[in-house]
Amino acid sequence: MRVAIGLLRDAAGRVLISRRADDAHLPGLWEFPGGKCAAGEAPRSALDRELREELGVEVVEAAPILEIVHDYGDRCVHLTVFRVDVWRGEARPRERQPMRWAEPSGLGGLAFPEASRAIVNAARLPALYLISPDPVSAAGIDHAVERVERRLGRGDIRLLQVRAPALQRDSFLEYARRLLAAAARHGVETLVNAPRAWLDELPPTGWHLTERRLRSLSKRPPCSGWLGASVHDREGLQRAMALPVDFVVAGPVAHTQTHPDASPLGVAGFAALCDGASCPVFALGGLTAEDLPRLRAVGAQGIAGIRGLLD
Repeated sequence: MRVAIGLLRDAAGRVLISRRADDAHLPGLWEFPGGKCAAGEAPRSALDRELREELGVEVVEAAPILEIVHDYGDRCVHLTVFRVDVWRGEARPRERQPMRWAEPSGLGGLAFPEASRAIVNAARLPALYLISPDPVSAAGIDHAVERVERRLGRGDIRLLQVRAPALQRDSFLEYARRLLAAAARHGVETLVNAPRAWLDELPPTGWHLTERRLRSLSKRPPCSGWLGASVHDREGLQRAMALPVDFVVAGPVAHTQTHPDASPLGVAGFAALCDGASCPVFALGGLTAEDLPRLRAVGAQGIAGIRGLLD
């Protein structure tokens, strides 16, 4: 069964959800608006039709962000999920379905169909993913923490990765503790990019996997927060989706100081790499917030970066 789904936000950043009817498959669960594709109907055409019939809105701009295949046993669904950036009209429940605008942070406490897990992640994740600078030694920790906290104070960063491969264990843990405390002061969620055992020495946080650590895992590890991963090719993306992780970072999209010898994907290459991804994908490498619209237009969750977002 092919289904087109729309992820809509209002001006306050809330997400539109509705409750499934009591006589429907998976009754009473919350879901995102959309519906079945007719025979031979393209998902984008189905999205336009379903949102017009279901909500009374006309889709103007939409980007495909997820392709999810899930087998419930009694039926298999293939969801094509669009982020609907621009629409006309006021969304109203034309089919009398219970409907509301929900805060993204509260979606995790609601009951959704299993196939919607990645859509919930996409709704909850922000568009900017800041990666901490790498102090070359313990002497640089103070300056790096000051830079990060100053950036968090601007209020538009909601997700932070603590990364510092040049630091030894004790120095890294000091750096991480200070950044996690700064993030907590600003209400920012965190992931730590380090060996799993090091996370046991820190407050609860998510874990960001390097591609090498991703390859070492055969199943999803326990994690008290987000589980993310870095990938650079289709094989890495397939491995991350199979684990599964909550999101991936893919790149480099452009030339970057962090990996100067890597060949950049470009926007078209990034779009091709992520085509059909079943989890949200951040674009990485030589990008700034000004690049966000063109990456979002090809399906990116957002952009990740160090210098491009920090400075």
